[in-house]
Amino acid sequence: MAVRYIGLKDLDQEEQVILTKIIEKEHPKITRLLKNEADLLVKIKVVKKQTRKRFMISLQLDAPTRPFIVKNKETEKGGDWDIAKAVHKELNALRYEINHRLKTDSPEWKRSGIKRFIRQLK
Repeated sequence: MAVRYIGLKDLDQEEQVILTKIIEKEHPKITRLLKNEADLLVKIKVVKKQTRKRFMISLQLDAPTRPFIVKNKETEKGGDWDIAKAVHKELNALRYEINHRLKTDSPEWKRSGIKRFIRQLK
């Protein structure tokens, strides 16, 4: 259960602390969704627009079953000016992707069919 960072040296010290604090807090929650150990790869790209920085963050979760990859596109909508907001957006997208692929948010009877559920009750 390791977290690896790519492009961390492009951030200043305060931004690095914010990023690592959020990722270290949210990584156990994401692995609980999987019910398995998983490695997380965080890729950070900093784009300077005029005098401000725009942060492009992509996440790759290497689970034993399949990899989950979330990345934003490099458009005007892609990325964010605030690093905390950008990280939270990507983490929410990763949670959605896990729930969508593994169908963890639907009840048991919907995943396997109502007839099978009724047979188990008898």
